[in-house]
Amino acid sequence: MQKLKLLLEKKKFRYLSYFLLTAVMISILWLVGQFLTINKLFEDLELKTLDFRYRMAGTVIKPNPDILIISIDDNSLEILENQYGRYPWSRDIYAKVINYLESGKADSIIFDLMFIGNQKGFEDKDKELAVTMGKYNNVYTSMNFDNRKIFNSPDLPETLKVNVENHSYTIDFNDFNFSSCRLILQDILQSTPNIGMINLSRDEDGITRRGSLLVKYKNDFYPYLGFKVAYDYLKKHENLNLDKFEINKNNQLLLGKRKIQLDKDGRMIINWYGDESTLPQVPFWQVIKSINAVNQGKKPDLSPDYFKDKIIFIGATAIALYDIKSIPLSGIFPGTEILATVFNNIVDNNPIKRVYPWINLLICTFLSIITGTIVLKLRSTAISSFIIVSVLTVYILFSSLLLKKFFIWVDFVNPILIITLTFTIMYIIKYLMKSKDFEYTYKLATTDGLTGLYNHRFFQEHLANSIERTRRYNSHISLLLIDIDFFKKFNDTYGHQAGDAVLRQVADTLKKAVRSSDLVARYGGEEMTVVLDNTDIEEAVIIANKICTTVAEKSFKLSETVERNVTISIGVATFPQHGEIPSKLIEFADKGLYRAKENGRNQVGAIE
Repeated sequence: MQKLKLLLEKKKFRYLSYFLLTAVMISILWLVGQFLTINKLFEDLELKTLDFRYRMAGTVIKPNPDILIISIDDNSLEILENQYGRYPWSRDIYAKVINYLESGKADSIIFDLMFIGNQKGFEDKDKELAVTMGKYNNVYTSMNFDNRKIFNSPDLPETLKVNVENHSYTIDFNDFNFSSCRLILQDILQSTPNIGMINLSRDEDGITRRGSLLVKYKNDFYPYLGFKVAYDYLKKHENLNLDKFEINKNNQLLLGKRKIQLDKDGRMIINWYGDESTLPQVPFWQVIKSINAVNQGKKPDLSPDYFKDKIIFIGATAIALYDIKSIPLSGIFPGTEILATVFNNIVDNNPIKRVYPWINLLICTFLSIITGTIVLKLRSTAISSFIIVSVLTVYILFSSLLLKKFFIWVDFVNPILIITLTFTIMYIIKYLMKSKDFEYTYKLATTDGLTGLYNHRFFQEHLANSIERTRRYNSHISLLLIDIDFFKKFNDTYGHQAGDAVLRQVADTLKKAVRSSDLVARYGGEEMTVVLDNTDIEEAVIIANKICTTVAEKSFKLSETVERNVTISIGVATFPQHGEIPSKLIEFADKGLYRAKENGRNQVGAIE
């Protein structure tokens, strides 16, 4: 009983040790996974869960009310075809739009259109657009880089470059270091520095989730158009004036009080505004109609005052113009709206911030501890499973709430994987431990602590079962009852510790002298017994004599320097000749043992 209590006391410690080992192993696997190909699979799944949380969160923030998109939509292409011909139109139309918007004191005018190459026969119109753009310091246009293999990549004006100081250990912009570019009109390049890049990055599944703020070309940095417009807006409205853009060691792009979290490729994670709060739009044709109405002295649908203080993005939304992207909320989303959304994220300081890997590791460890504790504390698998599912549900809601309220992205896939692994591993450990505990408890209940032999109780049960089995198959079993000669005198002479040593060594000798199918047990005191399966009386006597001789010839070690010989006496009984129940067999064997002692010991008692 004392050993059983000790077992129970150690049990909790062993569970805790295995649990801590499991938590450490899971953490190591998580860290290793960050550097292996398998992490790419988890990252792809993570992106899908991010999309799910975007949709689950619904409308959480409203876009900046000053943002307006003038969309070149399908209706505009159709309606303006009679006046300007098929798209692309002559570029003086955009000059007229700029002047009209400027008359209404628009804050900024951003063209998500690339004016590449002169239109033959309309060179004067191209010149007009360039002059008009250069006339105002709040008009922006776009250009993009690529990796075409051309003989001589063009150089760009120094005014387009930005100074970047990168202190990050992981961001190198290698994925956005381009070798060539698509030049826009030279007249525009020479007339204005308000030119930004519109290189848009997609994830491998084709969905746009992140936006590049800075792009490299010939080892110089150039701003993404949305970032450039946002910075100039902050410079004007918040007196922000930087001579360089700094990326700190935490992968944050510093813009005054704003710290924009960048991923390892230097991209910002875009925060989407939801279907119910999409950016307001007016069609391009309606602006042209209003301009024509003013020129004709009529009242316009959209007066210049309508555009006062607006940040206006002009771009293609018509599906026919191929500037349609996929985002987490929609498979059809114009590039102009992505540009405006990036601007909105920066100005309103609400891009998504993904937590650092070590925070995700802490979350995984915490959830692993909770899961392991639940498994260890609760006996019911059904209840613990229900609680673990509840923990998963709470974590899903928690991660969605963080995204919705605080624009924080915590990992979703790894924590769920960790919870599942911990739950599975701890149950396997718990099952193995229970099996081991059962085996250990069973061994404690059936074996003798000193000799390691089966105890008296188990011997009685085994003998009864063996008799029943032998009776069923009409066979024989034999019983040997063994006593160490002069054991009391031996104890008195050499001490009880020496006596215990002899008991253990005699027991070991008996186990080696019989078959593995035979049972050796401690009957009590210095008495031991052997149940010989499927053995008749003649075979039993031969085995008994062999055992008697083996013990007598063996030297038993009492201490490091003392060895002594001992002898044994044996009584033999066989079922069914000498009894058909256990007590009769034991009684007969005991009589034989008595005769062996009377006849001088160190022998097998004669059978009568």
